[in-house]
Amino acid sequence: MARHRSTQTTAPGSALRYLTAGVFGTAMVGAGVALAVTPDAESPSTVRMDVRLASTDSTLPPECLAGAGAGDGCATFVGSGGAAPLALISANPALRPMIGPGGWLIGDGLDAAEDCEGNACRGGNGGLLWGNGGDGLYGYDGGNAGLFFGDGGDGGDGLDAQYRPAAGDKLAATDGGNGGRGSLFGNGGNGGRGGDDDNTLDSDVAENNDAEAGWGGDGGRGGLFGGTGGTGGAGGNATSDNGNAIGGDGGYGGDSSNSRGGDGGAGGEAISLGGNADGGWGGDGGNSAGGDGGTGGDGGQATGLLEGTEAIGGRGGDGGSTILGDGGDSGRGGDANSLDGDAAGGQGGDGGTASTGNGGAGGQGGNGESVEGDAYGGDGGAGGNVGTLGTGGQGGDAGDGRVNTGGLSDSGGDAVGGTGGNGGRGGIVLGNGGDGGDGGDATLPNLPGGKGDATAGLGGIGGSGGIGGQAGEDGEDGTTNRSDASESDG
Repeated sequence: MARHRSTQTTAPGSALRYLTAGVFGTAMVGAGVALAVTPDAESPSTVRMDVRLASTDSTLPPECLAGAGAGDGCATFVGSGGAAPLALISANPALRPMIGPGGWLIGDGLDAAEDCEGNACRGGNGGLLWGNGGDGLYGYDGGNAGLFFGDGGDGGDGLDAQYRPAAGDKLAATDGGNGGRGSLFGNGGNGGRGGDDDNTLDSDVAENNDAEAGWGGDGGRGGLFGGTGGTGGAGGNATSDNGNAIGGDGGYGGDSSNSRGGDGGAGGEAISLGGNADGGWGGDGGNSAGGDGGTGGDGGQATGLLEGTEAIGGRGGDGGSTILGDGGDSGRGGDANSLDGDAAGGQGGDGGTASTGNGGAGGQGGNGESVEGDAYGGDGGAGGNVGTLGTGGQGGDAGDGRVNTGGLSDSGGDAVGGTGGNGGRGGIVLGNGGDGGDGGDATLPNLPGGKGDATAGLGGIGGSGGIGGQAGEDGEDGTTNRSDASESDG
């Protein structure tokens, strides 16, 4: 499983609460009015908004980041003119019509207003019987769909990190919101994108120079009788001039009962001029019971630009698993590039498993390329296993390791190809095993410039077959090579 934290939590909608009021309230005079003013008592979404200080200055209030305006005390942060206080309009108001936009019985949930504050930035829920969920804003969740028909709303994109360099204050990037749940026949909403972090600080406290982007929100769950899971949001990008950079992880794809699981979000890119760079991990694909698993998201690329910077590509997300259907293919590992440090491509994700159906393919490993340091190709991901009937997934090909000076300098860096992923096991009845992935190549500059060692990657092992089935073929080993500047593909 890819490393993924869940920072937004939304209480499930209480259909029983509405049904109780709607059924038994009809015997009372004025029941419609009573229902229309019933407040939405769902728990508020929790959004990560860490505050990191690069000096002894006081923290900045979170409301300085949200909406079109800012509260008191934000004038030096948002501009000399300041702004009006934030509006408190909610997409889930206490007073709701019965039918129409925002209707509690039939109607689409309201989208969050641009000048929303706090939990008012959550998308409105669709009507009890019918309606799409509204879209969230500023990293808050999308609204849930109605009971029978409607799609979940999309989660809002996270906020970018904000800085006040003169005082050394920082408000961290926030995660994207989760997609809303679909109706019984509806699709889950998509997760929001994580916020970016572009850190140009040059603080005496090393950790204050780091950049960490927000994570993508998870896709919403698809309906019980139909409807795909929502797509996970992409992780934000991180750039640091004088510290480490960590790209945001992609969100998980939403699960589905009888349709396809949602795809995982891509990991964010990381670029560092004076520290290490870690690409974000791709989100896992959503699972399904009676449909195909979702595809895992690709890992983010990592780039280190100055002396001694290490770059590590993000791991690809795993493919979603299923009971009846094909396992989802996994995401590719992110590439890594470094000028004067080591570079390691990200590992490919593992293919999704299937009980009856074919296993998902393992993801390709990312390539690693360095000028002065060592270069490592990422390992390919394993193919998904099959339980009863079906072919195991193919293992992912490994990434290449390449030391590339462009013919301008000598380098003692080593080049190491990644190992190919193993093929998945075939179903117990007539199932064939998946083929193993190929090992990665290792390439050094022509002599006398390339003074390091080159080690080719091994091919993956083919998956075993079931009764009456055949084992998969092993992947081919990589090769070692020498190249001059004219042959460079980096």
